[in-house]
Formats: sequence, structure tokens, C-alpha cells
Amino acid sequence: MTIIRWGGCGVVLVALLSGCSLPPHTISGAYVARGQQFAELLQITQSPDGQLLGTLNHVALKPDGSAEQFTLNISGTTDGHALTLVGKANEPFAVPTNMSGTIDGGAITVTQPNGMERFVLSTPEAYQTDIQQLGEEGKTIQQSNAQQQQMAQEQQQMVEAENARQEAINNANQRVSGLADALNNYAAMIQAKHDLAPFHGSHEKILAAARHDLEIEQSYPRGSVQRGQVDVRINQLGVQLTQFDIPWGQLVERGHTHLSQFDAAIAQSPCHNGQDQLSACGQQREAEKNYQAAKTILVSELSDVETSLKQDTDEMNRITKEADTQE
Repeated sequence: MTIIRWGGCGVVLVALLSGCSLPPHTISGAYVARGQQFAELLQITQSPDGQLLGTLNHVALKPDGSAEQFTLNISGTTDGHALTLVGKANEPFAVPTNMSGTIDGGAITVTQPNGMERFVLSTPEAYQTDIQQLGEEGKTIQQSNAQQQQMAQEQQQMVEAENARQEAINNANQRVSGLADALNNYAAMIQAKHDLAPFHGSHEKILAAARHDLEIEQSYPRGSVQRGQVDVRINQLGVQLTQFDIPWGQLVERGHTHLSQFDAAIAQSPCHNGQDQLSACGQQREAEKNYQAAKTILVSELSDVETSLKQDTDEMNRITKEADTQE
């Protein structure tokens, strides 16, 4: 016989009825609906006049694997074949949900706003089993989501690492290309024709004038006005040489500084520090050849100017000292 609960018999879901009888078409009992990632328990009691009271418990899995649960208070009516139900949450201002359905062979089919649902006569224990199964499914979903998130993070890290690597390569190529351009430009400037003749000519002219005045000075008596005037002129020539040599000395200093800076830049270039596979390294290698050729020229010119500055300054100091002594 159908297992149900009914009124004054005081027996719940018994297999044999003794001393009482149930009205026909009663639907009192526990019904369970189970679908993909959700379960519902409809517990309902029918009164003799067809009034229905009960609860609808709902549990469903969210996309993140956590559980969503709520309970509706159920009221309604039935004629044993069709039924109407109203579900309302036990909270202020809750909006009732109207449902209609049919009863067929121990199952209730309910039409809700979001579709049809079939509740099969069952037990609260079976519903609890469904909840446990949903909990296991939720854990599986959460583990899967965690793995996917981990994979997504790893892929993102790989993408970011690759982007950073490409950016580093691009920056290194730009740095190498910039150095190559600077080397070529500097080499072109150095390899242009440099005429040191005006420098040496000015030195020779001033020194020749100083030597000539020294001879003139020696022709005048010591202590004479003429001798003193010539001595002043010789000292003025010394000042003139010093003033003339200042920019040349600065030029020599800048030349050595430039060579030191370019040599350091070449040594620190990625092409000489394990990244010789960079596309711009070929450009730098050609630029280095041009720079080394120009460097040879510049070193020779700087040495020439430095030697002349020292020797001619020493000579002028000798002439000035001799003139002052004889004066």
C-alpha cells in the first residue's frame, strides 16, 4: 500500500493500516526533485478538504561550487489530480511564487516561472543523500576551478614572462643600435680631415717671436728701459701662448673622455655580455670596426697635441725665465 501520513491515525508512512483508513488521492508525503547540480525536497500535508501546507527546501551549486540554499513555505489546494501551490520565503516583503501542477503515480509535476519540475515520492533521508552528493560535486567543481585558475595564472605568468623577455630583447636591440649609430657618427667625425697645421704654426710663430725678442733683449744693457720693455713683451708672448693653448688642452681632455666612454659602452654592450644573438649585434660589430680605425687616428692626434703643448710650454717657460734673469 502507499506509504503516507494522515490525521488521527498517528502513524507516519506505515506499510499496513490497522483500524483507520485514508481518504482517496491524498498526496501527503515527502517528494524529491533531483536535477543537474540541484536538489529540492517538497514536504507537504493534505487536509481532508484538499488544503495543502508544507515546505520546499532547495539546494543548488553555484558556478564556483558553493551551495545556494533557501526554504519556501508552501500552501495550496488539490483535488487529488491537479494542484495549485504558493511558495513564499520566510522573510519580510518576500514575493510569493505561484505554481501549478499535476499528480500522477506518486509523482508531482510542478510548473514554475522558470520551467517544469518533477518531484518523486521519496524521503527526507534521500534528500540528505542528494545534498551530500551535491557537496561532493561542489568540491569537484571547486578543485576543477582551482586547477583552471592555477593554469590560467601560470599561462598568464608565461605570457607576461614572454612579453617581458621580448621587451628586454627590444630594449637591448635599441640600446645596441643606438650605440652603433653613435660609434659610426663619432668615427665619421674623427676620420674627417683634421689639419693641425694652424695649431703648430701658431706655436712656432709665438716661440719664434719670443726667441727673437730674447736676442734683442741681450743686445741692450742690463737695467736699461729698452731691455725691460723687451722682457715685458716676452712675458706677454708667454701669456698669449697660454691663452691659445687652453681650448686645445680642453679638446685633448674631451677626446680622452669620449674614448673612455665609448670603450666602456662597448664593453658593457649586451653583444659582449652573452646576448651576441641580438639582431642589432651585427650592426654594432661593423660600427666597432669603424670606431677602432678612427680611434687610432684620434689617439695619434691627441698624442701629437699633448706633446706639443708640453714641449712648447716648457720652451716658452725657459725663454721667459732667461729673459727675466737677464733683465
